[in-house]
Amino acid sequence: MSKNSMSIGLGALVAVLLYFWLQFTFSSEEARVRSFILEGRRAAESRNILACAGLISKDYADKYHNDRQSLIYIAREVFAYYKTIIISIDKMDIRFNEDKDKATVEIVAMVLCRAEGHKTEKVFEGEKGLVRIKIIKEEGRWRLLEAEPLERLTLMGQTIEMI
Repeated sequence: MSKNSMSIGLGALVAVLLYFWLQFTFSSEEARVRSFILEGRRAAESRNILACAGLISKDYADKYHNDRQSLIYIAREVFAYYKTIIISIDKMDIRFNEDKDKATVEIVAMVLCRAEGHKTEKVFEGEKGLVRIKIIKEEGRWRLLEAEPLERLTLMGQTIEMI
């Protein structure tokens, strides 16, 4: 290998690393929130309970009286029941507080699940569903603080009534 080709290869590597460093350093909070949502989608689709748990705030609380531990338990039960989970996110509407350390995100998504040996089920009653989540920045990372489905949904054969 010639010195010229080694120099070009090394220069290209440095340029790529610099590009990714700049992307991370100067990316907007909106981009980081979108990345957080997509990370959550990947964790759910892969049924990775540890990855999901890492995305939930220690202060999680919702109107159904769930805390962090009960939400992790529910996720574990859902992952045990469904062998396949597919989430298609159509839209995200992100609103930040003034300090940009909290955000409310409304997500329009289609969620399909399949239990072993069963047909595919839609989680939301309609073609797509609307979920509102509240997130908080903890230790430099976004975490789920509260989640609320705004559409009727069915999980593991049970319809969840909205209060």
